[in-house]
Amino acid sequence: MSLNPFTRQREKREEKLEAKLEELKAAQAAPPLSAPMADPAPASAWTPGREVDYEAEDMNKYLPASAQVEQAAPTWQSRPTNYYEPPSRAWQCVSKLQSGFMIGGALGGAFGFLYGTFAAIKYKHVLYLPIAVLQAGGAFGFFLACGTVIRCEEPPLALHPPAAG
Repeated sequence: MSLNPFTRQREKREEKLEAKLEELKAAQAAPPLSAPMADPAPASAWTPGREVDYEAEDMNKYLPASAQVEQAAPTWQSRPTNYYEPPSRAWQCVSKLQSGFMIGGALGGAFGFLYGTFAAIKYKHVLYLPIAVLQAGGAFGFFLACGTVIRCEEPPLALHPPAAG
């Protein structure tokens, strides 16, 4: 006899499941008398040695009606291939700002991890670690992003006119 009060409940559930399993096995063993016998597989069913001719079958019947109509080819409007327009100054500055923040955040996060680990061990409080990582990462990221945007400058204009001819 077990001292665990839940053992008897578990045994009752197991007995019910076993009884239900026996009923299902008995129902599967005796086929129903009123149901007709299932037809064997039709001749068109796939067999391992038979190859299917997909070219002969009309696959359009599987498409929606909107895909079965002829559609015009898309027209592309683009500039001539010999013309290059560099990205604008604003996009270049945004890209520099983003990369500066990511580098500063990574560097600050690493420094914050070191300091946060020290503080968490010294003061025996584990929440110092993520706070230090986020604060140092955010601060380093902000200042490095500001530093890279300050250096964002427009490229010098071409002083020489293009050669004629």
